[in-house]
Amino acid sequence: MSLPLSSSMTVRIGITAHLDLVPNEEGDGILHYVASAPYVKAVRRAGALPVLLPVVEPADAAAMLEIVDALIVTGGCDVDPTNYGAAAEAGLGPTDLIRDAADLAITRAAVVCNMPTLATCRGIQVLNVAMGGTLMQHVDDHMRVDLYNQAAHSVDIDPRSRLAKILGSETTGVNSLHHQVIDRLGRGVRAVAHNHDGQVEAIEIDAAPAVLGVQWHPELLRHRTDHLALFEDLVQQVLDHRLA
Repeated sequence: MSLPLSSSMTVRIGITAHLDLVPNEEGDGILHYVASAPYVKAVRRAGALPVLLPVVEPADAAAMLEIVDALIVTGGCDVDPTNYGAAAEAGLGPTDLIRDAADLAITRAAVVCNMPTLATCRGIQVLNVAMGGTLMQHVDDHMRVDLYNQAAHSVDIDPRSRLAKILGSETTGVNSLHHQVIDRLGRGVRAVAHNHDGQVEAIEIDAAPAVLGVQWHPELLRHRTDHLALFEDLVQQVLDHRLA
């Protein structure tokens, strides 16, 4: 059930969308801006108003942030390795350079202004690349679609991190719907959670403490209070800023 919205304290959370070709009745495809419905549901359950942000020219990314109070950088296709100066390797999935450019630009803009931001799955990868980091283009056994809304494995969280404070724990069970992971951390990026294989599962940004990235999909785990807390934290950050 969604929480009621107060007209005086409405928090607008931007959700990055992407372009998708949707068939029509004539059998032709029409491009739509789309985002996964669970992001909208998680934002509403946290008591905020979801605002879908279309793919725009990178030069317009900062302006998009002016219409929202917080940002979610969503999951999706692979980040093209040309964005971090690498050649394509075996196992690389579909990429979208236009989406990459838009997502990288809006993520960098969010870091610059320290906007409350939650970057999920592909989003954490975009965040790391935006900060000058790199990715491993393929890892086996991390795409557990059968456990999309369940714990596929656990992660260990740095007890000093903001993530640990938000979740109220130094470990949590997460889903696993990805096949790329962070390789080299970007500038000012701290790894604050790891899986049992030693791979990075969450990052925080030294220069932008309001920005957080997680490798899992918390919107699909919104029925659990610890994962819903990631969305509630976005709302609380905005409200605290308004009262400051």
